[in-house]
This record gives sequence, structure tokens and C-alpha cells, in this order.
Amino acid sequence: MTSPIPFDEVARLKALNRYGLLTREADPLLEDVVAMAAMVCQTPIAQIGFLGRDRLWIKAGVGLPLRRVPRRASFSAYAICKQGEILVVQDTYEDWRFSENPLLAHTPAVRFFAAVPLIEPSGFAIGTLIVMGYQPRGLSDKERRVLCALAQTAMALIEARQMVRRLEGEISERIAYERRSNVRQDLLVAANAALCAETLTDSLSQVGNRRAFEQYLDSELQRVRRLSYPLSLLMIDIDHFKQFNEDYGHQTGDEIIRSVAQVIGRTIRTTDFVARIGGDEFVVLLPNTDARGGRVMAERCRRAIEAEASPQHPVHISVGIAQLSPQTLDGPALIAAADQALRRAKQLGRNQVADRAVARGHSSVVRQAG
Repeated sequence: MTSPIPFDEVARLKALNRYGLLTREADPLLEDVVAMAAMVCQTPIAQIGFLGRDRLWIKAGVGLPLRRVPRRASFSAYAICKQGEILVVQDTYEDWRFSENPLLAHTPAVRFFAAVPLIEPSGFAIGTLIVMGYQPRGLSDKERRVLCALAQTAMALIEARQMVRRLEGEISERIAYERRSNVRQDLLVAANAALCAETLTDSLSQVGNRRAFEQYLDSELQRVRRLSYPLSLLMIDIDHFKQFNEDYGHQTGDEIIRSVAQVIGRTIRTTDFVARIGGDEFVVLLPNTDARGGRVMAERCRRAIEAEASPQHPVHISVGIAQLSPQTLDGPALIAAADQALRRAKQLGRNQVADRAVARGHSSVVRQAG
């Protein structure tokens, strides 16, 4: 048997792995959801499972004492390819895709199933809520609506727990920092971890290069079109960098570029993406972030770089911010607006943060340093 592979499988598995769900242990958080699904649809079997690279990990279920199923034998492998749609098979005996499925060889055989993908906030289908029965049947409109609502509830519960874990982790890190002021936290940037290929990495700064930025921006724009969440861009220049090279030499200039890249990488979130696109020019893409959040992140970067610099070589940056509006889904317009905001920051005396929204009216707001 074979099963279909989604076109975005690598990114989908990466999104799934962030939740730490691929284990044999049951998840009590989801037991009530599957019980409700079985009751509403009046089916003997209901499950919530998460599809890994080679198997389905069942975290909650009634009717079948299974905890994992080979991917090639999983109904869910077909359901996740439907993205936000529900997959209903009224009679598995009549569907050629499941003619060799082991669940059809058991007595009684599974003849009917309906599966709803579980969609995480980035838009990837990481698992399914599925109901199954031993008799051929259909699914009413009411049952469809309830199943979809239960799938959203399950994903909301998982996401809420993930947020609690993140908050607990942030609190623990803060306490550790206050107790050990000399300990530096090495924060990994998830987007940069994906840049395994040498062609997508800037050799000097070890962050993404222009090509990587263009690919990541294109990917985020596609996701914005599907989910309509805010997207912001930071355009960063090292102030008076040419003078650094002239006064101290290119080797010192290279060290400054590497240091700035490292500080930005430690300051931004794991969901953000940083790249060097010019000599002393960096960009930071901020998914699910509006202009206000972009200002906060830009100011954090500005202050962090200022604090990191040595007294012998004080370093400051200017930052331009732009937000992509839902009505203006245009990457070049976002870049142009961020660049214009950067010029505004330089005109105000550098070591500044200025922002501009990509929207009708093109209003501009400036946040000064300090």
C-alpha cells in the first residue's frame, strides 16, 4: 500500500514536531473531544491522531485500542491532503484507495469513515479527528458542522497547552537570567534552522541571504492570503558602517556584521526570520505581527545591539518598519515601504525606529530612540 504525500510535507512535519505529540502515550486533554464526536455521529469508533513521517500516532480514541498505525494503512494520510475540508468515505469496499487496508480485513470491517484535518495556526494539517463505523453510511450536514467544530476545539486545546508551556519556559528563563546575569541565552531562530542549504545562507553572518529572504517572503505571502494574518517587515542598517571600514579596516567591519547578526538572532522570536541582503543591511520578517508589534521588536533589536557593542567600537542601527495590510498583498510594496521608513529613520538622525503601514493613505509613524 502507498499513501499520498502533501506538497508541503517537510514544512508540515516541522510544524507538527513543535508540539511534541509523536509518542504512544494517550492524551487526556483530547478524550472528551473524541467521545463527543462518537456520540454526535453515533459511531462505535472515534480517534484523534497526528501523522508523522511513517506512522499515525493516536492520542485519544474510543472503539479501537490502537496507539499507532503505519502511515500507509492510515485513513488520515488521505484526509490531511484535503487541508480544511472534511473527507467522507461512505463505503470503503467501494473505494479503490482502501482495497488493501488492514482495517478492512478485520471482522467486523471498517466500512465508513469521516475525517477532519487538524489545522495548526500556520495553516498546516498536522493530524485528524476521525469517526468510523462498521456499516456503510453518509454524514448529515449537522454532523459535518459538529465534527469541524470539534476539530477546531481539539486544535485550540493543543495550542493553548503549547502557549502555557511557552509562557512557563519564558518565566523560567527570566528567573534564571536574574539569578545568573552572566549567562547568555542562545535562542535558535526556527526559520534560520531551515536554511540547511549553503546557497540560502550568508557566509559572513551565517543568517539567511537575499535568496532565502525572497523565498521565505513568498511563502509567507501565500500563507497570508489563506489566513489573513498581519505580516510586518524590519529593514535594518548599521549606522555609519562605511566609516567603520575606513577607520578600523574591513576585518573589524566583518566582525561587526557578524555580531549584529548574532544579536538580532538572539532577540527575535523563533517564528521570525532574519537575513542579510546587502553589505550592512538586514531584514527581519515578522509573521502574525502588526505594526505595533513590529515597533516593539525593532526597539528590542536596537537596544540589544547598542548594549552589545564594545566601548571601542560603539554600534547603532536604524530600523524601518512596514506592515502588509490584507488589502495590499504585495511583497515589493512591503519592501519599498520598509525601505522608505528606514530612510525616514536616518533623516531623523539615525539610531532610530520608524514605521510605515502598506495600506491606503500610507500614513507614517516614527518612534525615536530611547
